[in-house]
Amino acid sequence: MEHSLVTLDKCPSCGNDSFNNHLEATDYTYSKQRFSLFKCSSCTLVFTNPRPDEASIGKYYDNPDYVSHTDTKSGLLFTIYSLVKSRALREKRKLLENLTTGRTALDYGAGTGDFSAELANNGWSVTSYEPDSNAEAKITEKSNKISLSDSIHTLQKESYSCVTLWHVLEHVHKLKETLSTFNNLLERQGALIIAVPNYNSYDAAFYQENWAAYDVPRHLYHFDFESMKTLVENQGFILKEIKPMWFDSTYVSLLSEKNQNSNNGVQSVIGWLRASIIGLISNVLAIRDKKKCSSIIYIFEKAK
Repeated sequence: MEHSLVTLDKCPSCGNDSFNNHLEATDYTYSKQRFSLFKCSSCTLVFTNPRPDEASIGKYYDNPDYVSHTDTKSGLLFTIYSLVKSRALREKRKLLENLTTGRTALDYGAGTGDFSAELANNGWSVTSYEPDSNAEAKITEKSNKISLSDSIHTLQKESYSCVTLWHVLEHVHKLKETLSTFNNLLERQGALIIAVPNYNSYDAAFYQENWAAYDVPRHLYHFDFESMKTLVENQGFILKEIKPMWFDSTYVSLLSEKNQNSNNGVQSVIGWLRASIIGLISNVLAIRDKKKCSSIIYIFEKAK
């Protein structure tokens, strides 16, 4: 299997050239390759290095069970995911409606368009950007009120009250450049909503290299609170608030159990029970400190 890998000699966030080995993780979804993760000694960003370049990364998504691009409901895990999804979509929409009186949104990395449709069907003007053509084809099937964009660079400046990235920023090659473009697209004091996994959570520490949210090499970056705050505020934003994503801890733990026991086929009852316990512990710890949650929603505001 030949894919082009690019080695970074500087941190893609702060430009520091000093970073330490974090761990090695396996691509369980597609290639079964091992990838190295390094942690910046300055801003604490963890990044996959070397990593596939933009021209070759698409192949690593080539799996019918990659849920954000396929809408699959195959298997118990994805059945649970689909059941929780509708409630989560409503909560995400309400979050945006509490942040702004504007009703214009760019849903960046829209997947198969569930969140875009939730907004469009509730009075929002929505533009969806999704680079995967198979996923993009499903967006307009869910709502004919959604506008599709092939490039965020052709969109009108200062025309959106919100930009949302639901588990997307960790996939973006041109990290700082993309965030800077969002700043240009947002209205004055517009909201940038970013949800990402948190490598500083209890479930990440428990599962180590098998933690499903590392998802190498599709996840190019791996964030904690400090690295996210540093990255985005340096691109002209102010962090206003963070919110935990409570369901993610159990869901990611279930996927991590699958990774950990991949050689044994179907997960055992013990594995399901352990994942539930680890997810619960992770959430309990996050009640006291939201920076420890398995996944975090970061709410940024465009600086004046």
